[in-house]
Amino acid sequence: MHGLTAEYLLRLFALKDGLAFYFLDRENQGEYSDFCSNGTPGLFLSGFQVERSISELLLTLLAQRKGVGVYHGRQIDFNASSITGRPGRNKISINPGKYDGKPASSINSSLLVDATGRFRQLASKKAPMHHESKIPLRHYEGDHTNHLCFPEGWAWVIKLPSWEGGSTANLMDMISYLLDCAEAGVAGDQIPSSMELACMFKLKFKWVTSIGFAVRNDVKYPNDMSVYGTREAERKFNYFVQKYDIIKKFMKNFDLIENLYGPGTTWFIRKSLAYQSPVVSSPGWLAIGDACGFTNPLYSPGITVAMSTSTYAAELTHQALNQARTETDDEVAERSIRQTLSPYDDFVRRLYPSLNQMNKFNYVCFRDPRLGPQVSCLWQLLAGIGIPDWQLIRQEYNLNMKTYVPHSINWAWGSMTPEYDSVARRTLDLLAPIPLEEIIPDNIVREVMELSNSAKTVAVGSNRFNIRWDGLLRYYDVYLNYRPDEPFKDTFSRQCGKCGTWVHCRPDWRLCYSCGEARSEEDAAIIWNPHLEVDGVKALVYASDAKPAARAGDHC
Repeated sequence: MHGLTAEYLLRLFALKDGLAFYFLDRENQGEYSDFCSNGTPGLFLSGFQVERSISELLLTLLAQRKGVGVYHGRQIDFNASSITGRPGRNKISINPGKYDGKPASSINSSLLVDATGRFRQLASKKAPMHHESKIPLRHYEGDHTNHLCFPEGWAWVIKLPSWEGGSTANLMDMISYLLDCAEAGVAGDQIPSSMELACMFKLKFKWVTSIGFAVRNDVKYPNDMSVYGTREAERKFNYFVQKYDIIKKFMKNFDLIENLYGPGTTWFIRKSLAYQSPVVSSPGWLAIGDACGFTNPLYSPGITVAMSTSTYAAELTHQALNQARTETDDEVAERSIRQTLSPYDDFVRRLYPSLNQMNKFNYVCFRDPRLGPQVSCLWQLLAGIGIPDWQLIRQEYNLNMKTYVPHSINWAWGSMTPEYDSVARRTLDLLAPIPLEEIIPDNIVREVMELSNSAKTVAVGSNRFNIRWDGLLRYYDVYLNYRPDEPFKDTFSRQCGKCGTWVHCRPDWRLCYSCGEARSEEDAAIIWNPHLEVDGVKALVYASDAKPAARAGDHC
């Protein structure tokens, strides 16, 4: 056991079952389009909405159990450190502890890895789990990562459990207890629920909703913003809430939690999110994750980058150091390391422009509610999930040590797929020059949709992107024809009848992991829409392998 399996992690975090988007019409207030894709069936894999503080504590405890030395609240003194490209010659100086009074110390290493990188919380009124029917958006479900998209940008809406307010010592005891249970092989339905764990370890546990805006930097705000609040972040947040009727109605379902994560955390703003580091490795060190660069939180490219850069760097580091140790001359050893790491530099240089184009492509498609569901979201899933040669479903959602690295460095949300790249470039050429304040002309919208549909037809006909699309996407058939009046889509989760938590559909998980309530066999079963004869990954892979023509009669 290398950690916690899904049934354990869902005691700490929330279920994430796919992505939902709502594209608001700026010129016709109250009108919108929508798009939704499923996550992964709980039979095979689970997605999670995580609270950062508890996830970092979990990872720290896991690292310590594996023998990794962890320095809490400490910083490297770069001026006093000696960083070279020679194996075992780096001397990393660590400043004294600010809070624990521990003295300065040092570490000898072969490589220094920079992973330093670079949200406002609300609680829903009156038991949020039971009142999603009051949300003014069709098909709204709290276990999706929900996105409210509009010409100026988008807002994320993420429901997750918060353990904030409990003592760190008690949180550590709870996580250690779960790790001990996992190592002992205790079945998921036999471990306490989240609420029971909170009582056992005298912790605070509640559901909150994270809501925040990520808007373009060319938005023109009113000269006087004082009516929207007292701080810049508060004013800009409330400006968009008031500007769009749907967002205004949506926000009436929530109450603000002041300073959930400590003083000054109610309102938070960060400008100029996008950047790319010109150098990501040099003698004796390399950067991974957000330290290499960042684009935008849309589609969580930071996780994409962290997965690919960290695993690729780790693999190349072993090769580089093993080769360098065979050299007797220090300068030759240093050149050897640089040569081995050069593919990493090239990879990062290719990755960020692709992710940046992906970000811009999605943003320009927010300009018209027809483009989101029929162009940008379609291509993001077509390329990201159906990416040729790297589809997770072909691996039965089970990557191993040999397949994980090549998958992570080739995936990149499909942004480097030639078909995606072509559509994104042509769309940006047509839409990007039009000022944000202007309406996109109808003939331009039609031209974008036509070029997208033409490229889609070729992609589907190539049989390189075969997936069971009608089970994955709400309004699309197996040919990826847009059919907004026929909401296909499998059902992979349901709400607990007692507490309202969204729970995976799995026949072997009969208890709600939040409150412990038992559910029926029927409630625990997946609904395959369109129908699959057999539950299981083999049947799902077989259905995805079938060429669209073989299933043409499914929806007649």
